[in-house]
Amino acid sequence: MEWTMSITYGALGGLVVEIVVLYGRIAAWQTARHRALAGNKRRKQLPRLDKYVDPPSDMLAAVTRLSLGAAAGWIFSPQVTGALATVAVGATAPALLRQLGSARTVQAVFGGGYSGPEPVEASAEHVGVPPGGAEVIEP
Repeated sequence: MEWTMSITYGALGGLVVEIVVLYGRIAAWQTARHRALAGNKRRKQLPRLDKYVDPPSDMLAAVTRLSLGAAAGWIFSPQVTGALATVAVGATAPALLRQLGSARTVQAVFGGGYSGPEPVEASAEHVGVPPGGAEVIEP
């Protein structure tokens, strides 16, 4: 798949997630309106849509999500085949990119080396001893 199509499908995946989030907010507003209508014969003030949707922040979040989806589509384009898989990569872009950024090899390339804890080698003294130090008793 061409990289331009990967970017497009990745952004589309981000858009799908944002539409689902917007639907959730509108559904919550609808539920609140129905609750207000059913619970009061005098028709108390109905909840306003702007209590559930904030256009400036929601638009910024949507643009960010689409950008992350496009970036993930581009980054993972050599590994992903098919439009649906690329849409899925775009939909999960924040988690994928966070995972990619926490990889030791990426940190070594961009950060000058890995500074996390060193792995503990398995030895006889570590076998059967959980992090708290108590021994595990085998049946």
